[in-house]
Amino acid sequence: MRFNGKIPIASLILSMLVLWQPTLAESSSDLRWDQGEKTPSVWNKNKCLGGYSPSFHLGGELNNPATYNLQNLRNLRNLLKNQNPALVTEITVSFQTGAGPQTETYYGIPLWELINNSKAGGGLKPGNSGVNPKNSFLRQYVLVEATDCYGAVVAIGEIQPNFEGKTVLVAFEKKGSDGRVVPLIDEGFARLVVPGDKAGGRYISNVRNIVILSAPASPLKPKYF
Repeated sequence: MRFNGKIPIASLILSMLVLWQPTLAESSSDLRWDQGEKTPSVWNKNKCLGGYSPSFHLGGELNNPATYNLQNLRNLRNLLKNQNPALVTEITVSFQTGAGPQTETYYGIPLWELINNSKAGGGLKPGNSGVNPKNSFLRQYVLVEATDCYGAVVAIGEIQPNFEGKTVLVAFEKKGSDGRVVPLIDEGFARLVVPGDKAGGRYISNVRNIVILSAPASPLKPKYF
């Protein structure tokens, strides 16, 4: 195409935009927008609706991925207590919430046992070991996700008995105001309990996914001095 030097610049730009319109439309075909939608339909299909969670999926870098509901967790807790009567399945914690300080007694299964016990997750699979494979499990972490997509991470080193050994609990019951043990009706059937956290940001309720992942290899290049 040959342009006459007398064509105004504005007309030239407008002509080029018209010519480019089909190309731009084709490039955005992967995210189709339905009429009247404010977000692409592919995002709407995968958005988190929130609400009550009746079960969660345990998966990622472990040997026995599975889905657990309330009865599964109760049965597993009883089985683990038979294996080890000293196993801690009850924790009283105090933490700060948006409504002020809160103290609760929760009952459940230690996150480490849920991941590592042969009757549950069956132990960690090797993850991304990075450049140096020494203690590669210390690069692994647990992502706990709620039904509204809220999530938080617990490092394996926090719960591994030979390191911090913190008893992080996957709770499914708590002590009610009358002293009786009751299900977590208003918190989903299970929630995360992280003793020692001053704020309750990791006390995730309505758990729907517990996934073990690895930190990627470091993007930093070695420096020589």
